[in-house]
Amino acid sequence: MKVKLSLLAVLLLTVPASAFQAGASKRDVTPSLDRPVFIAGFGHNRIATSVHDPIWVRCLAISDGKSTVALVGIDVIGFFYEPDVLSVRERVGQLTKKPVTVVIASTHNHEGPDTLGLWGPMPLQTGRDEKYMAWLKEEIAQCVIDAVSRLEPARFIIAKDERKELSDLQLDTRLPHVKDHAVYVLQAVSRKTGKTIGTLVNWANHPEVLGSKNREITSDFCWALYERLEELVGGVAVFWNGAIGGLITPLDEEVKVIDPQIGQPAPEASFRKAELIGKFVAEVAAEALKSKNATKVDNGSLKVLLRPLFVPLQNTRFRIAAAIGVLKRPVYTKGKIDERLETVELKQDGTIIKAKMVAGEDIRTEVGVIAIYSREQKNPMALLLLIPGEIYPELVYGNITRYQGADFMDAPFEPILMDYARKTGARFVFVVGLANDEIGYIIPQCEWDEQPPWLNNATQRPYGEVNSVGWKAARIVNEGLVALIKTLMR
Repeated sequence: MKVKLSLLAVLLLTVPASAFQAGASKRDVTPSLDRPVFIAGFGHNRIATSVHDPIWVRCLAISDGKSTVALVGIDVIGFFYEPDVLSVRERVGQLTKKPVTVVIASTHNHEGPDTLGLWGPMPLQTGRDEKYMAWLKEEIAQCVIDAVSRLEPARFIIAKDERKELSDLQLDTRLPHVKDHAVYVLQAVSRKTGKTIGTLVNWANHPEVLGSKNREITSDFCWALYERLEELVGGVAVFWNGAIGGLITPLDEEVKVIDPQIGQPAPEASFRKAELIGKFVAEVAAEALKSKNATKVDNGSLKVLLRPLFVPLQNTRFRIAAAIGVLKRPVYTKGKIDERLETVELKQDGTIIKAKMVAGEDIRTEVGVIAIYSREQKNPMALLLLIPGEIYPELVYGNITRYQGADFMDAPFEPILMDYARKTGARFVFVVGLANDEIGYIIPQCEWDEQPPWLNNATQRPYGEVNSVGWKAARIVNEGLVALIKTLMR
């Protein structure tokens, strides 16, 4: 007995108190087709007819022994902060006594079920199935618990690849042309077995290769990314999107992907094109992990800062949708739920109808930062910026531009996130879009345009403003993130 106790003591001493840990899990959350499943993105009444590949919830849990963070990716169009993210966090709290910070980022898949409510049978009719949503939230919570229960000593490998071919897969459809084409990778490797526990890939592009005519449930290019990356490195693959506003997309004939089997571009809006994109990104990520620039971290610490924010719900269409239950999230006035209603008139299918709209102004959302430190360095090795929507890249990387025709052409610029992120000294900065919410496009005020004349003498209203909560969101989100970054550096 004394020998066994001595051996145990030696083993405990060989693992530093600040050694990182990791665990991973994944669950198939494909909806059943025994009742209508409205596919999100593009137009209304796109009902799924079959399943091409599963959609997933995937979780990489990381810990420094004191703080545990569940990095969750889900293959859906979006996942509201309130009530959805908050209810998952509450459920995780019920299932485990160990404090866990749950971060949920949607891949923004345009070929999965409508989890927001905007793509039902017709406008102002929800496409969100609450029975499915309840099951989905439970599956997410259980996936987190599974991953946390599998925590084991781990080495982190953090890497980046910015080869030009990645940029060729991203079409920027709105001026100014700003994008980050780099792939960022966070991998956890078991210190016991040397095998991969999980790998998180962060890259900016809309998963909408299949386009608006597809009626098969799929995770778009994500399915091929998962399969190829797990084939190459093992473990559980997780995908987090980036700054995709503006609009960063692979869905266009300009984005040509050569099929090596035929030596010609894969057909537009095809599963083959989606497969080739996903596999390529996975292979880039796997190569990055083996490159000389990849950084290995055995022990250190984690710091997570989250900040709730109130953002004005300026979009009249969204306010009506929230009032009549199409969008399932509360509306507030000065921090309190506002149940007052006002009557408005709007056109639908050529007719004028009256609807009751919540009189309140705000929705509640959240911004956040995660910092990964090595024990040897004061500055974070990696910084993850958690952004609750589809942010325009110029708000992250700079080059906000004033255009003729903009509604607020002389508005002051919002703070540029990367200007502050670089001050932390972080070698790797992951920009995570649709993190813990989906408030739509986040657009610089001076580029905002919903009144004619249109930007640059365009013939029609720009797309982004239709699916944005409003022009006030950008400053509130960016200033909230800057405040957290400054707190991190104190």
